[in-house]
Amino acid sequence: MDFKTVKPEELCDHILIGYVTKLLKNEATFPEIFASAYENRNANNLVFSIPSELSITGRQIDLIADRAHLLKEPQYRSHEWNAWPDVIPPRLDTEPAINGETRECDYWLVKLKNGSYRTGKITKDKYWVRFENQIAAYREFSPRPAEAVLENQTELDPGGWNAYPKFKPDSEEVYEVMLKGGLQRSAGWKKGNWTFYSEEITAFKKIND
Repeated sequence: MDFKTVKPEELCDHILIGYVTKLLKNEATFPEIFASAYENRNANNLVFSIPSELSITGRQIDLIADRAHLLKEPQYRSHEWNAWPDVIPPRLDTEPAINGETRECDYWLVKLKNGSYRTGKITKDKYWVRFENQIAAYREFSPRPAEAVLENQTELDPGGWNAYPKFKPDSEEVYEVMLKGGLQRSAGWKKGNWTFYSEEITAFKKIND
């Protein structure tokens, strides 16, 4: 977000802005306080961190506010890359239940700021278990192929799902993979072996941006 062209008043509840500015020695410093809170927001909260040299008490003040105070929130787009932390992930609940119980976490394909891909795990309360500050975007894993399609596959599909070990990746990179039992994750192919789940992978698919 370019805060040289966008004002905090366009993005945040005016009453909250009023309360935060009252905690500052100089209200003119609010834009930098808001910018930090906005850029470091998670799916639930904004944290306004006011350093001691800027606060009215002369001591550090941290004010936690519900993210619902933001006025403009982009909508989630299914099966497309969604920027993080701009877009809040919905509850997927696509993981197979354990003993009839819904799993506590969802798994997403995430793209990190360095351009690499990983499996992202997020709790039902919307906290990423790993990589939160490294994630640039996330999306759902590709729709699962029918078992019959994989069983009857006769040649490698460069852009689609491929049965494994019937077929093997033709380049060393990270792929979407399907595991025994229907789970979906990401795994790297390196020197003829998978970096994770080597005994569980039943299919793989190249990641397309």
